[in-house]
Parts: sequence; C-alpha cells; structure tokens
Amino acid sequence: MIEILQRQIQDIPILEVVPDNFRHQALPLIVFYHGWRSEKELVLTQARKLAQHNLRVILPDAMNHGARQQPVSSLPSVTFWQSIQGNLAEFELLINFYQTRHLILNHQIGVGGYSMGGMTTGTLLTQHPEIKAATIIMGTPNLNAYAELVRTSAATHHRYLPHDMAQLTSWLDNYDLNLHPETINHRPVLFWHGTDDERIPYHQARNFFDRVHRQPYAEQVAFITGYQAKHLVKVPLMEKVANFFDYYLN
Repeated sequence: MIEILQRQIQDIPILEVVPDNFRHQALPLIVFYHGWRSEKELVLTQARKLAQHNLRVILPDAMNHGARQQPVSSLPSVTFWQSIQGNLAEFELLINFYQTRHLILNHQIGVGGYSMGGMTTGTLLTQHPEIKAATIIMGTPNLNAYAELVRTSAATHHRYLPHDMAQLTSWLDNYDLNLHPETINHRPVLFWHGTDDERIPYHQARNFFDRVHRQPYAEQVAFITGYQAKHLVKVPLMEKVANFFDYYLN
C-alpha cells in the first residue's frame, strides 16, 4: 500500500509518497517537480508508480504554485523564471531534511520533472553532483534558447518586456545544461519530448541530445521521442519513468 504524507519543510509544502511498510526506513529518494501553472497533486500518479518500486518520492509545490499560489506577473516569463529559481534555491533544504533523518539509502538521489519541472531538473544537474539519475520530460535543456523564444514572442505580440530582460535573467548562464553539458558527468539522464509539443519546442531537446550523446560524459543519456505527441504525459510514459529510476537507483 502506498502512503501519501503532507509535510511542510520551512516554506515548502510537499507530498511524500512512500510504501507504508517502508515509511521509517531509508530508501532511494526522488524529488519530482510539477510543471508551470500546475501543482504537486497533479503529479501524484507518477509518484505512486515510482513508490511501487520501493522509492521515496517527494513532490514540492514550486513558488507561485499550488498551496503557494500567487498572481502571475503580466510581464511574460518573469514569474516562470522566478519559480524555477525558487526550486533551485530550495533543493538542498529538501535533501538535507531527509539526510539528517537518515532516510536516504546509500546517497541514492534522483530528480525528475515535467515541463517547467524538467527544466528545473536540467538546471540542478549543472550544480549538484550528488544527483545520481534524472529524467527531463517535456522540458528543454537549452534555457537561453527558450528565453529568447519568449522574448521574440512578446515582441511579436507587442507585449511589454524590459529592454534588459536578458540581463535580468543572466543567472541562467550558470545553470543552462546546454552551456554546461559536461556536468552530466556520466550520469543516467532520460529525455522524453513530443514532436508536436505546442509549448516547448521538441527540437531544443532533440538538438541537445544529438550534439552530446556521443561524448563520453553523456554515455548514459537516452532520448525517447513521442511521435505526434503534444505537451501531455500519458500512463505508459509514467511507467517508463518509474522503470528508469528503479533500474538506476535500486
């Protein structure tokens, strides 16, 4: 039986999803991030499928989402980037909470996410070598290309953005997996992206994979194409994600 626990770790509301007979035992830990304008409850099906493999899964609400809902800025992408930056700032807090309670088995830590959560995952890979495996589902690893796309779209639709928006988000350069692919450092990373994704372009993720997958540091990077798939996760994909983490963390 799978248990769902509500926790509050300082400012962060989370759901912890764990087999009930392993609740107080150390297990591999997975942090799984939801997408833009979504919330932790909407990735519970994925979390349950992971927990069925005796993995402890935590689902945080990103800043401005779920229990932390705030109005979205009228400036395109401002709240979006703020939400990702919040995930980055809070990651160590989540890990430390479980480490100090001796609930992470053999330092086995996985990270994954959908859409904005997948982008969060890529950024975390650039800074956290303690992550052992990761899944980037419908999220681009090329943050600067996506940011440029947003700026171009805003100009086309005559929506105001400050002229120095690129400088205001210059922190992306330090966290952009496309700029720092060597930080993958032989870790298993699974990409999935639909060819007909209407929100985040398929080619950004696919071009990244095609560029790096023959490099030694990317020997365990895999890419699954969802042919004619849109920005949507279906149950068979959830099972693939669960099997991936089971294989690399158990």
